[in-house]
Amino acid sequence: MAARKRKPIVEHRVHELSGPGRRKARSPAPGLIAAESELRGIASRDYRKALRQCLSQWEVHQVVSIAKTRVWPHLNQEPVRLVSLDEFVRRWSTFGVDFKFASLPWKRGLSLLGFYLTNGDGLRERPLIFANTAHHHALVALALDHEMGHHLTAQIFGSAEDTTHLLSLTAFEEHLTDPLELAADTLVSFGIFPAPVARALFQDAEGDAVGIGLPDMIFAKVITYITDRYGVRFEVIHGAQKFQALAALVHYTKLRRALLNEYNA
Repeated sequence: MAARKRKPIVEHRVHELSGPGRRKARSPAPGLIAAESELRGIASRDYRKALRQCLSQWEVHQVVSIAKTRVWPHLNQEPVRLVSLDEFVRRWSTFGVDFKFASLPWKRGLSLLGFYLTNGDGLRERPLIFANTAHHHALVALALDHEMGHHLTAQIFGSAEDTTHLLSLTAFEEHLTDPLELAADTLVSFGIFPAPVARALFQDAEGDAVGIGLPDMIFAKVITYITDRYGVRFEVIHGAQKFQALAALVHYTKLRRALLNEYNA
């Protein structure tokens, strides 16, 4: 009898997460459906193609250069550290942006990680970054870095008009067609996986289509790295949030891998 083919790790995680919850509930919660759909969508997307269509190698270089000059001098050289909210505000409020935090723990609130609000309408003296503190501290830090990315890259993309950039845990696939969002995600990816770490983790499996799939050997190393470095343990995250956290990890992993292989960044 032929051996049963083993599911890829990402697919196995989706099946593992959705199975018990689906058996207990007659109809899955809308948030769970959206999170699962998001995860399956980004797992099958070609991140190489999305990157090439949204950001040129020159634009990626400019984004990193600005971030290193103004905020993260060691970006893409060593992993960003998790700091307290007070420390984050103390360090970066001098860069012309205000911060606001609130806990939104209900189901609809948890879909939001944060947002960046410009001051183009004249109602505020400075742009505003908001983060939802109901999430795991690593996801809160991710939201802050993403929204700071919007603030830093506004001059490159001419996005100083009255605009709100929402970071939702079920919208990563939309980022793949939006240069503004993908630029901010690029900074997060470089922060989590600086070049030395990326090269150690993303040694491509033979025959793999880089940027489309996510080989088991790579994703297993990524999970171990994220657990050890940032204390993210999926077994203690519950419900739709577990799908959302896994979607974030798949998104930023595939994006960083595409950046390395397409632009050697």
